[in-house]
Formats: sequence, structure tokens, C-alpha cells
Amino acid sequence: MAFPSDTDVAAGGESGEFSTFATFRSKPFTLLWANTIVFAVSQSIQQFTLVWLGLEIGKDGVELWSGLTVGSGTAVGLIVFALGVPVLFFGLYAGILTDRLDRRLLLFGSQVAGIAITAGAATLVALDTLNFWGIFGLAAVLGLIVAFGMPVRLAIVPSLVRPERVLNAVTLMNVGQQVALGGAAVSGAIISVGGTEAAFAAQAGLLALGLIALFPLRMPVVRTDVRRSVREDLREGFAFVVQHAGIRSLMIVLLATALVMAGAFQALLPKIAVDHLGAGPFKASALLTVMLGGNLITSLMLASFERVDRAGLFFLITLVVGGILNVSVGLAPWYTIALVIMFLNGLDAGVFVNLNMALIQAHTPNAIMGRVMSIYQMCMAGGMPLGALIAGLMADSVGTREWFAICGAMLILLGLGMIATQPALRRMSSAPDPVPEPAGAPAGG
Repeated sequence: MAFPSDTDVAAGGESGEFSTFATFRSKPFTLLWANTIVFAVSQSIQQFTLVWLGLEIGKDGVELWSGLTVGSGTAVGLIVFALGVPVLFFGLYAGILTDRLDRRLLLFGSQVAGIAITAGAATLVALDTLNFWGIFGLAAVLGLIVAFGMPVRLAIVPSLVRPERVLNAVTLMNVGQQVALGGAAVSGAIISVGGTEAAFAAQAGLLALGLIALFPLRMPVVRTDVRRSVREDLREGFAFVVQHAGIRSLMIVLLATALVMAGAFQALLPKIAVDHLGAGPFKASALLTVMLGGNLITSLMLASFERVDRAGLFFLITLVVGGILNVSVGLAPWYTIALVIMFLNGLDAGVFVNLNMALIQAHTPNAIMGRVMSIYQMCMAGGMPLGALIAGLMADSVGTREWFAICGAMLILLGLGMIATQPALRRMSSAPDPVPEPAGAPAGG
């Protein structure tokens, strides 16, 4: 389908004027942005809370079954694995539903389910009825909600703005989500005062608040013809990714990054803070908060650009820089040094995250956006739990900081290799090029 007409995007901007916050002229985008911030804050609190539960329950070792006891690194890795693995099994089907059904209805469903589960989690923790496998199962159920909720959120954005504003829209959406990473610091503060049950209760309250923005939200209908089989829908989505050389390379980078570093970041950063830097829950979460500050600075700078030529090359450069900084975090001898490095990491991540999403969405037709976003989600969020599981096992065998530094070194090699071998990705811009779409791609978008 085509992008929404000017009646769907608030008046203004037709003269070619551009500003950092230009996309907020679209009321539907603004409503989605507000809802996504609340949802992302809840997810940030959720992830940190689950990791902290794993650290607490695993500090004296966890007996998974008779004769097998593991350390806290493996325990946390298994919990993060449970949180992310539903994306691997259900993410693609969530993408098909996103392209077939009312996307607004899917948003409502995932958010209401999140309210019910997090409220139940708060009750179970307060009653002290959760053992390790209970936490593992809770993480899996919460991960299932994310698996069905995230592809639709990602797919909606390009349908609410004109093509030339995709970079601005993606960046502002990511700015909101990065602000929401402050939920980790909020979670640390809540846990320090009221325990993990209070953190889960806060998640439920935030999700309920976020429903307010969904009631007036309206968006274009994507498809009315759903006669094709699920297999045909999947084939179309994968065919587009495989045939588009730049997006194919992006997906490979995303999967490798998730396996090498993203999972290690999620599972091991709090452990590094606690075991090696002498931090409690608040100081551990503050490492993510200062990263957020750096992320916001470069994200807002990038939002001021209407188009970035050779954005793919800049994306790969940030991958190399990020690897160098992650090696530094792993080897940091003091908390203050780690704090500074995490701020620099945030500056780099602000460019990486926004160009990442803009490159994919700007070059994907809207009619298959849900399926492409589900593949994206499978590569990043689906690869992350496997990376976290590997990171937890390696932390208990070779050392937490040592494995974190090794992961950073692998990122450097990955980035340099992609720069040398992937010309299609290096040439990609942040906005659609004025050339025909790849053969077989649906018209419009």
C-alpha cells in the first residue's frame, strides 16, 4: 500500500521545512510515541528486575536438578534466555499477524496481557512462592508477550509518516525508547526501597497508563486480502530480505551482534557491576542510565538530519567503535571509569541503533513491514537470549570481565569484515532512493 496521504499527517512541512521534532506534527505518530515510551519503560524495569532476581537466587548457587548446581552467571543467562527465546518460536507468526490484522487491536491485546502477567508476578514474589524454575517460566511468559507486541510497534511507524521523514520518525521513536532505558535505574531504586515485588507492580501500573494513548490512535489499513497461506506469507517476507543485498547484510550483522554482544550486555553488565566494581542495585542500574544520556545526545543530533547518505557505512563504523568500548568496559578497574566508558558507549549506540532501524524501514515496503520487522526482531531479540545463555556459561568458566572483553573484540572483527566485504550495505542511505524497488516487492510504501 502507499504511505498515508497528507490528511493522515498533520498539516505543515509541505514547504520542505525540517526540524528535529518534525514528525510530531503527525497526531497518530505522537500517540504511538507516547504509548511506546510507557511500554519501553515497563520492559526496561522488567528486564533489570528479572536479572536481579537471578543474581539474588543464584548468589549461593542454583540446583537446577539433582546433582547439577550452577553459579549466578549461568542462572542469569538462563533467565534472559527464557525472556527472549519466544521471539525465535513465535516472532515470525507475530509478523504475519501484523500484516494481516488490525495493528491497533494487536497493540491492545499485547498490552492488556502484559498488565495481567506483571500484576500476577508482583503477587507471586510478594508471597515468596517463586523458585528458580518459577522465575524461568515467568520470564518465558513475559517474553511471549514481547514477541507478539514488538513487531507491530516497529511496523506501524513508517505508515504514519511520509517516506522522507522515516529517519526522523525512527530516531524520535528510538529517543523515546532510550529515555525509557532509565527504567533500569528506576527499577534499581524501587528494588532498593520496596523489593522486586514493587518493581513488578510498577510495571503493571505503567502498562495500564499506556493504554490511554491507544484509544484515540488510528492508523491505515494494511491488507484486506488474506487468502494466501501462512507459508506463502513467510516466503514473501524472507524472499524480500534475501533479495535485498543491503537488508540481508543488516540482518546478518544484527544476528551476529545479538549473539556476540547484546546478550552478554544484558546478562553480564549487572554482574560486572556487583562482583568487580562494588555496586549495589542502584549503582549497577546507573551504568545503563549514563549510557542513556550519551544515546540521547547523538539520537537528537541525528534526528535533525533529513537524510544521511552512506548511512550503512556509518552504521558499520559504529559497530567497530562499540567493540572497542565494550572491551574497555570489560577491563575497567574502577566503577567511575566504567561509568565514563558507558557514557561514550551511549554516544556510539545512539547512531548505531537509529541508523540500524532507519536503514531497514526506509527500504522496506509497508505491506510486508510486519514480516520484515519480525525477522529483524528474530535476529536481534531472538539472538539475544542465546548470546545471554552463552555469556552466562562462559562467565562461570573463563570469567565475567574476560568474556565481556572477548565479545567486544569479536565485534571489532565483525565490523571490519563487513566494511571490507559488503558494498551494498556501505552505500545504503537513510531514506528511499529514487529507483525502482527490488523485483517481486509489493508496490507502494
